[in-house]
Amino acid sequence: MNLFIFSFKMKKFLSRLVLFIVVMFIIGLIKLALSPNSNYSYAFLNAKLEFLEKHPEYNMYFIGSSKINDQIDCKIIDQNIKGVKSYNLGANAGFDLENFQTLDFILNNKNFKPKYIIVELQDKIKVTKTNIKTERSFGAFNYENTAFAVQYHKENKDYKQIGLSLISFVLNVFHFNKYFDERDVEKADNNFVSKNQGFSPLEFSVVPRTEENKLKGIIKDRLERYHADHNKYQPNTALVNKINELAERCKKRNIQLIMLIPGPAEPDAKKLEVYQNALTIPVVSLVDPYVYPEFYQYENRWDTGHLNSKGSKILSEKAAPLLGKILDKK
Repeated sequence: MNLFIFSFKMKKFLSRLVLFIVVMFIIGLIKLALSPNSNYSYAFLNAKLEFLEKHPEYNMYFIGSSKINDQIDCKIIDQNIKGVKSYNLGANAGFDLENFQTLDFILNNKNFKPKYIIVELQDKIKVTKTNIKTERSFGAFNYENTAFAVQYHKENKDYKQIGLSLISFVLNVFHFNKYFDERDVEKADNNFVSKNQGFSPLEFSVVPRTEENKLKGIIKDRLERYHADHNKYQPNTALVNKINELAERCKKRNIQLIMLIPGPAEPDAKKLEVYQNALTIPVVSLVDPYVYPEFYQYENRWDTGHLNSKGSKILSEKAAPLLGKILDKK
């Protein structure tokens, strides 16, 4: 009899628990539909957006990963392009979904008044065991990004990534607690938000510079892999359509969207270069070692894939006239 009562109470408890989970999931779905960008959490980027929203005098935004955050010196950009006041909205480990969400947030907010938006061209939609634990990563899986990610991975026949994308969407709906590293980020203070137009050179970060012999070996390996890569890559149609769609949305707000492949070359550099002819908007590439040998010299590098302050200055000086030519044609 007692066992029967216990079993009855357990079934009742489980049914209530399931009902609670379902209700919470539905509430999460509605919340995500009403505010698709609210779950994405990265303190540094949020601080930059809050600053930029109050400063409409900035008319050029740079969006991307550490390749933007740590390497685009906006003061140099401004000095070399007439009529431009730029701001660095880069966020370390900000990949395609995060960047698309940031761009979407800007386009939906009339307080932002850019004339030009430069977005880092990437092909990085992969969910890893590490970043699936962080709100910053799964927070980018709103309805639109999830649909895009599924379509992207379906084209690549990567069904594991489709599953991980859907799991990330569920995590985002429930808005799980932050992973410990995200809480640490919230406590940090980014002194470069207002003082340096968003630019954060690696010399001022906690990332140590790679030891000289090791870094020289990495540079040599990257160069060899770049020159040895003779694969005939095909652009992912879903990614092409997504960027072209965002370009049309920018155009409706009289904003010029430009894609940028910053140096130095990553292992996927030649894979990215095929997008130059696939997109309806300009693509600026700064990875070719023959054209930009400075990016492959130890004195201008910080670590595996990043330049130091000296190298960032060179990159910014090289990027400015290329961007200026595009602006002149507008």
